[in-house]
Amino acid sequence: MTEETANAQNVTENVQPVTTPATNTEKTSAVTMKTYYWSNDDVPFRVITSTDEITANQYPLVVTPTDPNLKSPKYDWMKGEWYDVSEESYGQRFTAVTESLKTLEGSITSLHDANKDPLQSAATRDKVRDTLHASVTQTH
Repeated sequence: MTEETANAQNVTENVQPVTTPATNTEKTSAVTMKTYYWSNDDVPFRVITSTDEITANQYPLVVTPTDPNLKSPKYDWMKGEWYDVSEESYGQRFTAVTESLKTLEGSITSLHDANKDPLQSAATRDKVRDTLHASVTQTH
């Protein structure tokens, strides 16, 4: 066994690395990795790297990076923007929707109050017209 080991060492010592000269026909190109984002209902956010050049969003691949402040980003394909789907953001959006509803309720009340007088005038006018119609009918 020691002879085999000695022979193996001699073989590896006699091996010389082979170098091939570079030719003009060989082109060395650096591979550039590009970052894209995957977003759909099943996978709200995933970072994808590829050597492919993608210049526009192609469902479910998004080229626009997310806002780093978003905790759980998801891409809204209808609006073309990232939004946060974290529980904290739902609470904030719920609060914003509640405030919007209060504002709308106030607007509806204002519109109702502004149109109350014309409605009462129309009702009064209808009563007067009915009374006149009844009196004209009785006189004939």
